[in-house]
Formats: sequence, C-alpha cells, structure tokens
Amino acid sequence: MPLQPRSWPPEGPWSALDPSPEAPPALWLIDRRQDGLSGRRPTLLGLLSAEEQARLERLRRADDRDRFLLGRGVLRLLLGTLCGEDPAGLELATGPYGKPRLADRDGARLPIKPPEFNIAHSGDLVLLGFHASRPVGVDVEWHRPGLAWAPIARRCLAPDLCESIEAQPAAARLPVFLRHWCRLEAQLKARGTGFGASLEPNPSSSAEVVLHDLELPQGYSGAAALV
Repeated sequence: MPLQPRSWPPEGPWSALDPSPEAPPALWLIDRRQDGLSGRRPTLLGLLSAEEQARLERLRRADDRDRFLLGRGVLRLLLGTLCGEDPAGLELATGPYGKPRLADRDGARLPIKPPEFNIAHSGDLVLLGFHASRPVGVDVEWHRPGLAWAPIARRCLAPDLCESIEAQPAAARLPVFLRHWCRLEAQLKARGTGFGASLEPNPSSSAEVVLHDLELPQGYSGAAALV
C-alpha cells in the first residue's frame, strides 16, 4: 500500500522518529498551492545560511527559488525539532553526488545521533523524508505534459521494463514510466550515488532495499527508499 506523506505545516506536534530499523520513513509534503504558506516564507528565509541565501539569489526562475526556500527552510525546522537544536544554527553539507547531510560543528557532534534525511521537489510539491537509522532517498515527479520519456527510459531502465511501459495504453505510459523512475531515483538518492553506480545489493550489508510508492496529489508520482 502506498505511503501518504504528512502535510506541512502540521496540525499537531511532531518531535521524534520511530527508532526501529524496520520503521517506514517519516515523510512530509509541502504543496506550494495551499493557503497559509505565504506568511511563513519570511520566517523560513531567516533560517537559511548565508551560503543558502546566496544560492537562492542565483536561481533565476521564481518557481525554483520558491521550491528551494520552502525545501531548505522546512528541512531546517524539522531537523531542529528532531535534534533539539536551533534550526538556523545547523550546518548542512553535501556528499559527492549532492545528497545533503548534517555537518559536525567545529569538530563537535550533535548531542544526539542525527537522523538520515533527503529532499526532492517537482512542480508544486516539495517532499522531505527522514529515518532514525537507515539512509533514505525520496523522489517526486510532476506528470509534465509533453515529456519525452521514452529516450530517458531506454537510457536508464532495463529493456524488459521499457517494453512493459510501451505496452501500456497511451494515456498510462507517462505515469507508469514516472512511477519506475521515482523508484530508481529514490534508490540512488538513498545510496548517495549517481547513475554510474550499481543498484546491486552491497555484499557487506545485510540490509535490503525497501521501496515505497507514495500517495500524492493527482498528476504526481513519488517514491521513498531505505537502504
């Protein structure tokens, strides 16, 4: 059964993650179309680091700036709650393929083990995923009209999967492709790797990849992965 992310801003408190490795990821969804977000944007902007604010200013498109502001601002709020820290004081770093992580501050570790997390956005949606102990990856994709999905599928998906997608009725091909694409992206992001990396299980790890499709607003596909 697909997982349904919790909507942000929340109606009630949230301050802890299920510590079990078998627990599903905690997922939050920001829909830029919802009422009540406009008054929160100035607060979120004030949480961003100087580097993040500079990055925000470099983005040319207003939609890109808004997705970045909402994603990074809410990420800081939720991480601050989970870690018991000032959201504006958290230092975020990135891995070699751009996956964000919490950085140590001046060599000092946070008072508790920081959670694993990931972020994705497309169209009007921003998706955040958290887990207490397992690397998590999330992806969301808007069913953009006119997307030339077939060349992407042939380049990145297995041939038999491409044939299965192309065998679908015409109206179903894009949603089916994006469902598989989100699953692939979520796995890669959970591993913190790029498309050059293998998706074969790591022999040194006993943990299996756990994939979840997501229940999202109409016109969107999404997935979350734990490794």
